[in-house]
Amino acid sequence: MRFQHITAPLGSRSAEALPTTHSQPDRFSLIEVVRKASTALGLKAPIIATLDALLSCLPPKRSHNFVFASNATIAFKRNGISDRTIRRHVAQLAEAGLLVRSDSPNRKRFSKSDMSTGSVLRFGFDLSPLFKSYDQICAMAEDCAKQASHISFLRTKVRCAIARTIELDGLSIDAENALRVLRRKLTAEELYSILDDLVSVEENQGMDCSAEMSIEAEMSATDGQNVRHHHNSKKELIDSDVAEKTEDSHQQHHEISIGSLVGACKEAASYLQRPAESLSDVIGHARTLAPMIGIDSTTYRAAENRLGELGTAVTVWGLLQMQGKIRQLGAYFRAITTGKRSAAFDPWAMINTLVKQTRLQRC
Repeated sequence: MRFQHITAPLGSRSAEALPTTHSQPDRFSLIEVVRKASTALGLKAPIIATLDALLSCLPPKRSHNFVFASNATIAFKRNGISDRTIRRHVAQLAEAGLLVRSDSPNRKRFSKSDMSTGSVLRFGFDLSPLFKSYDQICAMAEDCAKQASHISFLRTKVRCAIARTIELDGLSIDAENALRVLRRKLTAEELYSILDDLVSVEENQGMDCSAEMSIEAEMSATDGQNVRHHHNSKKELIDSDVAEKTEDSHQQHHEISIGSLVGACKEAASYLQRPAESLSDVIGHARTLAPMIGIDSTTYRAAENRLGELGTAVTVWGLLQMQGKIRQLGAYFRAITTGKRSAAFDPWAMINTLVKQTRLQRC
């Protein structure tokens, strides 16, 4: 007996020779892109699992995309979920535009054909919209991947900002709140809002340091070596009719009148309901201004414990006057009153500088 080898011609086959099922994506590719685009589609993992169960009911070779399986079969493939859950999931898939529900009069799922005309009636879950929108879902999945990457980047940036804020200012209210909020899923807008509320060394430290350097430079130019002001918090601010200057062999002590304070801190004075005539008026007005510029009560009390009521009050007055140079007044207040910068901060030196700037402008 003689054997003869039969060979097939080389080269690509025509498209007509391929089965029709090759023109549609397979079940696993569909579920993968749907999972990646779940955020844009508004679908949670249990609903996508139900969609996967529906796809598994489709035969490999078919001329339609209808699912005729009963609820009992779908529930079995979904590890025993209830009929109510199946109906809810199907309704959400239909709302997302991934399937069309075609119900028969008796609510059964089946097909009926007419042999004379070749017409077919099908009742069940039509998954044709899912296959038709495959390319669109792929684009959604790509956008979701980019958005997830951007959000991950922003979360890392927020953590860095929190670390720098704690290093600069200790565990402040803003940093503590940000750490708590980061436990949740956040949108890009929410993360940007958190970043705006935090003190970032990369964005703010250079500006803050330059502001401090400009203040110290101005004080050095006008006061020589005596830029630090040693004071008694109960005596340094007095009414204009008893203002005076005293000197000893080592320090220059400046006493600032209420009139000079009001003249130097016009921004704070513009919010006065009535003229400030006493120290109590100055302190009370500062406590009113503090929440307006982002200083919470806990931070304000901590500043009073260190600087005294009057020192804290004039700090608020001075910072409001310098608001054009400071991006986050509340965070800057914490840094100079109770943070790491507090050791080099003297509220009276700051007020002295503002008073002298006001006199120079008048001249």
